[in-house]
Amino acid sequence: TALKHSEVRLRQSEALMVDTQGVAHLGRWDWDVTQPTAVWSAELYRIYGLTPETYTPSYEAYLTMVHPDDRQRVMDATNRVFHEHEPYSHDERVHRPDGSMRYLHTWAFPVLDEQGKLRRLVGVCQDITDRKLVEEQLNQLNQELEQRVAARTGRLETALRDIETFNAMVSHDLRTPLSVLQTSLKLLAPEASELGASAPVVGRMRRAVRSIGLLVDDLLMLARIDHGPLLEREVALSEVCAEVVAELRETAPDRAVDVHIEPDMRLIADPTLLRAMVRNLVGNSWKYTGQAERPRIEIGTVPGNHGLDLFVRDNGIGFDMADYERLFAPFERLANATAFDGTGVGLATVRRIVERHRGSVRAEGALGRGATFFVSLPAAAWAGEPIRISAQ
Repeated sequence: TALKHSEVRLRQSEALMVDTQGVAHLGRWDWDVTQPTAVWSAELYRIYGLTPETYTPSYEAYLTMVHPDDRQRVMDATNRVFHEHEPYSHDERVHRPDGSMRYLHTWAFPVLDEQGKLRRLVGVCQDITDRKLVEEQLNQLNQELEQRVAARTGRLETALRDIETFNAMVSHDLRTPLSVLQTSLKLLAPEASELGASAPVVGRMRRAVRSIGLLVDDLLMLARIDHGPLLEREVALSEVCAEVVAELRETAPDRAVDVHIEPDMRLIADPTLLRAMVRNLVGNSWKYTGQAERPRIEIGTVPGNHGLDLFVRDNGIGFDMADYERLFAPFERLANATAFDGTGVGLATVRRIVERHRGSVRAEGALGRGATFFVSLPAAAWAGEPIRISAQ
């Protein structure tokens, strides 16, 4: 009885092993190298699309089924097993009798006798066709994606060259006639009182030419932000802020604006872009405090997510937070700002400069209650050592 139970368990184990091999698409083979033929498992016959009745396994017959491009590699691996007793593991392609091709991964292991002489080769083949087909599809998709990226990159490079050409044209072809107009109107200014009813027209022309000049300058700065290397230099930020405020005071000597600048602010950034950022932020506050009874601007730092954030705060006209999404868009001007001169490019320039330094800018405000702009830059610290901004 015990013997019968053992036989039953053995048959069950063999059946389970066969089922497992079928699920995993694993076929076994065993070759006594002193014999011309090998022994294959049932699953291996299924993998090759053959039957024991129609095919007798042998090394020579097996080689005829291997894809011609893989055949030499298979022969070299087999020779190494015979002469150097090195096992091998590789992918290969085989053709079935019905003309279909399958991808196999084959393992082969040498079995030596006590004298170290090769006696048998045993191995396992796994059908990996489904995996290979998926890999080929992914490779094809990757190639198509790379081609699309290359084409898009080419279009972007062409667009950038067009922008550079446009910048050169604007800088030369448009700035030159503007300079002529500005000079001519300046010469007419002393005689404006003698022009009678035409005098206001000259004033409007001067303001229009000045606005166009400012717009050209802003467009050139906006276009140049993403071009050229980002130079890292240690910059005394407090001093830059003070210089910008001094320039603003020169343009409006009759204005009494209370400006407070936190001392000893230093960081490492591109000096030219940093000055442009400060000029636009502080200039924005300077302009929109024009109607305040006691205009005040504060420039300093507050705790932020990455150490400290720079802020510029004013008590000017402010803005409605419902319009926040339009605040940093180029050429967008909020309803309460149309009474002030401007091109609608300044805050867009600030955002582009900050993003070029891998930072972010945000704002808080309320109508009639001023606005605060926060600049967050990748930082270790502002106190003691200068903050370092990593360039892209």
